[in-house]
Amino acid sequence: MNVTDLEIMHASDESILTKSIESAAPIVVRGLAESWMGSKWNFDTLRERIGNKEVKALVDLPATGGELDGGHERYEQLMSFEKFVDLAHDDHAKPCYLGYVRSREFIDDIERHFLFSKITEQYPGGSDTRLWIGSKGTCSGLHSDLKDNIFLQVNGSKVVYLVPFEDTPYVYPYVDNIVNSRIDCESFDMADFPKFMRATVYKVTMAAGDMLFIPRGWWHYVKSTTPSISVNHWFGEPVDGREYCKMLVRLGPRYIVRTFRDMFVYSIFGKKYRKEFFFTPQSTGERLFNYFVTGDFSNENNPVNS
Repeated sequence: MNVTDLEIMHASDESILTKSIESAAPIVVRGLAESWMGSKWNFDTLRERIGNKEVKALVDLPATGGELDGGHERYEQLMSFEKFVDLAHDDHAKPCYLGYVRSREFIDDIERHFLFSKITEQYPGGSDTRLWIGSKGTCSGLHSDLKDNIFLQVNGSKVVYLVPFEDTPYVYPYVDNIVNSRIDCESFDMADFPKFMRATVYKVTMAAGDMLFIPRGWWHYVKSTTPSISVNHWFGEPVDGREYCKMLVRLGPRYIVRTFRDMFVYSIFGKKYRKEFFFTPQSTGERLFNYFVTGDFSNENNPVNS
């Protein structure tokens, strides 16, 4: 696997990031969020603000990949935020994660802390800001999101791998869900996944204060190397459903047949889709059904609506 390190650019204004958004190219910027109040957050800060509030955390997570046997609901556990923070710093515990949390659930004045809107308000399609707090070893698995994404590492560090959307056939998507990949970027068998060697892969290790732009549709694998606090901001229009239809054709008959089969099983006959990924979206078949009926491939998976 040939991996290109993403260069970390230093900047104090938004212009360099805006140019990357316009050209749909990933970039890592250091220094842009220095003046944001939220960039000073650490675990003690959040203890003071959130305290004993009850949270629904994922505990005893596997240390590799984003595939969760039985779905993420199986790993959910209610606990106080303070207890969660203690668990996140327990070197003997398995990884734990408080992820996909709408920022306003914890911080009602979130816009004062993270000024993403200064960068993204010009783009139609809505936006949504989420918190990701966890221990060392939490891992999203290689997956693809519908919208443009600005990811800010607030505290701790994470390693991120990126693969362009057009390289989807090389990342071995699951046959029933083409936005989740079978590849573990840090540990995979070349004999089992030979096409991955043809993928364009970028890598960056993000420290506190680093901001990463992930273009919509791009595959990304995110793993914490220390206890970590991150904030991400989805914005803009989602990947058009026609692009996913084209990708299904590129992936071949097996994917096409499974997608139409799932469209009937889950959307028309109403069987419940078994979600076994990290915050699993609908099956591709359900999404294709939505596209045929409403013209919107992504409505129920759009973070602004979920």
